[in-house]
Amino acid sequence: SQSGVFASFSSTCKWSAFLGAAAWVAKRSRAKTPSGKLTRSGAIARQAARLHGTQGSRSPLVNWYCNEQGIPLEMRDPRPSPHPFGQVPHLSDDGGVEVFESGAILLYLADKYGGQDSPEKRARFTKWVIWANSTLEDICFGPGFSGTQLAQPSKALDTLEKLLGESDWLVDGEFSVADVAVGSYLNYAPVFFGNINLRQRPKIASYMKR
Repeated sequence: SQSGVFASFSSTCKWSAFLGAAAWVAKRSRAKTPSGKLTRSGAIARQAARLHGTQGSRSPLVNWYCNEQGIPLEMRDPRPSPHPFGQVPHLSDDGGVEVFESGAILLYLADKYGGQDSPEKRARFTKWVIWANSTLEDICFGPGFSGTQLAQPSKALDTLEKLLGESDWLVDGEFSVADVAVGSYLNYAPVFFGNINLRQRPKIASYMKR
């Protein structure tokens, strides 16, 4: 059986569809009470964070995390974007907060709404998000988007395979923003490059399916 061996285009179509669904859910969700209005409990409701993005960008990473964590998110048109370079994704939040780059947005949301609000807590997740945006990106897509290297010899992937053999998730045995960052890059690779032979890395293949 090739189950758990090949990351195929057909299986990752489900992943792509999920990201699209997450984006749709986020777009449909709105803060039920406008910012600054009193709720029945007397608390002041906050406005949902606003995300300028598209499904063709890395915005779905943010949609996925917000969907998993129940973070209110309002989708905005990609243009005009407050991003200083006019790009997406870009997140605006209460208090004049403006964040761009998908990794930075994920870390901000985990910090403010995910309870990772101390240097000690933050350190457990930040390293994985940064690793995904640097080292793993080149492995998954190749320099200059030249082709995935997921099936090639790699000490980094050997280490990841070992870690995923010890735990289903990257931090404390629970799904977290670290898995959104790492899992999304891994699952995007077959979408762009088709079948990838992961026979030598069954733990990574299983992680991608989760």
